[in-house]
Amino acid sequence: MLTRSSKPGAYDSSVKVVEVDYTSVESLAAALKGIDALVSTVGHAAIESQTILIDASIAAGVKRFIPSEFGSCTTNPKLVTFPMYASFYKIKRYLEEKAKAGKLTWTVLACGAFQEFLFGQPFFLDYANHKATLFDEGDNRTSSTSLPKIGKAAAEILKNAEATENKIVKISEVILTQNQLLGIAGELRPDIKWETSKVPTSVLLKQGLDGVAAGDFSMPTMMKILAGTAMAGDTYGSAFDETDNDLLGVKKMTEDDLKKLVAEKLA
Repeated sequence: MLTRSSKPGAYDSSVKVVEVDYTSVESLAAALKGIDALVSTVGHAAIESQTILIDASIAAGVKRFIPSEFGSCTTNPKLVTFPMYASFYKIKRYLEEKAKAGKLTWTVLACGAFQEFLFGQPFFLDYANHKATLFDEGDNRTSSTSLPKIGKAAAEILKNAEATENKIVKISEVILTQNQLLGIAGELRPDIKWETSKVPTSVLLKQGLDGVAAGDFSMPTMMKILAGTAMAGDTYGSAFDETDNDLLGVKKMTEDDLKKLVAEKLA
């Protein structure tokens, strides 16, 4: 693991942690010597600076680079010029150029919304207060995968290097809608009355884009762009009907699995 600052006890003792300067190709390349693959998990603010990581990987002889993307509709060409998404496309193009020159290979892993976010935050449904702001009519479909399954898929990419070379691969543990989850919640706890409201994703997206155009790059503004695209269902392809689940060892959740997850949130 590469880190800016290695704090004692921050990682399991079995994890090798190396302090690096993320602005230095030389520092990164030295840490990557002898490494076959790099899985980048940098935050959004550092997405475009992955060019330095890519250059360092090439210098160190890294064979496969998996960029920090892990999104719902980040690969949709309709969004190539949009804030946030433009950075992902910049990195993808950079990787394609380097791969074409034979310097390394890449794989983009699209996984849908993080399951832990959809169920752990009041974004999709507010389980604590029994409220829901429905995106459009609440029937927009979105793929979702848990973090452990995403980690497993990343490892399987490396085990299936040839089949995943220079490709976008998709995984989806479950396709969700807000109304679907409200239905399950109502079945499990008919005593709970939910308060719902609606918001058009097109309005959220416009508000976010207008905010950025006015110089507002705050998190609330960016979240409007995220919600207006990733939660817009089939408009931007957030539900993966065709996946690489079998190749990457990701099993779909059963209805019972989903009910158990909702039940835990209602407990």
